[in-house]
Amino acid sequence: MAKLNEGDVIEGIFTIALSLYLAHNKIDKNQLNKIRTKVDTKMFSTGRFKYTVAENIKRQNKKKPPDLFNVGFEMRLKPESVSGAFDKQFNVLYKSSKDVGKIDKKINQLIASVDNASFARKVDSAVMSFLNNNKGEIVTFTVIADGIEGEASGGEVKGDVKLDIYAQRKGSSKKILSESLPFSLKSESVTVANLSPYRGMLDFASAMRIKWNAKEKYIRLSKPFVGPAEQKSKFSLIVSMYNELKQHVVKKSRDPGFSKTAFAFLKKSIFGSDLAHVVDVTSGGVKEITPEYFDRLEKTTKLGVEERGNNLVFFDKQTKNPIFQIRTKLRPPPANEAKFYLEVGKEIYTK
Repeated sequence: MAKLNEGDVIEGIFTIALSLYLAHNKIDKNQLNKIRTKVDTKMFSTGRFKYTVAENIKRQNKKKPPDLFNVGFEMRLKPESVSGAFDKQFNVLYKSSKDVGKIDKKINQLIASVDNASFARKVDSAVMSFLNNNKGEIVTFTVIADGIEGEASGGEVKGDVKLDIYAQRKGSSKKILSESLPFSLKSESVTVANLSPYRGMLDFASAMRIKWNAKEKYIRLSKPFVGPAEQKSKFSLIVSMYNELKQHVVKKSRDPGFSKTAFAFLKKSIFGSDLAHVVDVTSGGVKEITPEYFDRLEKTTKLGVEERGNNLVFFDKQTKNPIFQIRTKLRPPPANEAKFYLEVGKEIYTK
């Protein structure tokens, strides 16, 4: 049996929850779990599972013309990593009031967060734009979870879940609005990028505008290593390249444009080309990183950098609090593990 990935499960949970919030202005846990039992995970292998949450719901604000809302979702997750969390498998657990992993606690936190969450306010704003515009419209909201499609972008697109909105005037088939709100879902994770030893360090150096001959000097890392002796050589090269990178970054931090460059790299790593709103659903609460808050933080923060252990930490010069870091996991042969994680600090989350 494949290992359950709660991050993938949360993508599906958030999709259903957001659909219910759009339809009823609240998230009912019992209704959410009932819908989970109806998700046909077999369809993930060939396409998306589609489900209608509500049709022709009349919504009106005071004496403004009423609108009709249609709400549904489309879902395609990795079937092997959500086993037991949806479909008939979850139906057995649902009837016995059980759940997989820490999902039940995370659902409770997601529901509790709605009154204050930035993602809910963003959705409310979209809804109210229709209710307040003195026009009668038919609005279709479709929440789409397709992490597989996002992976195909090579990391450029960060949104795991997006809300597509399509509107037309009553009595007309003409589209008057079509927009998309992307969300990047996480489940107790501060990692925003998993960098490869060679290509990842080169890309990072390039983003930081560091002039360095590492591409040619360490080109051997771009080719296969076979056998214990070669693997040992590979690890030595990775460690040497990383040590050089750290020196270059610390030196670069003296440049006047260092903070701007570092924030630009971080922004792309967190939000991607689609500027996805980050929602981290944990068993202790919901944390968010919004493009709007990030932009305000960037304007008021000067960054410094230093080595802490084997990690490279970028910190707020005024408060000394970490903004982000490159955390390494370097285990020489026989473990032969070299991983580079880009992780965010507490200061980056929306207050």
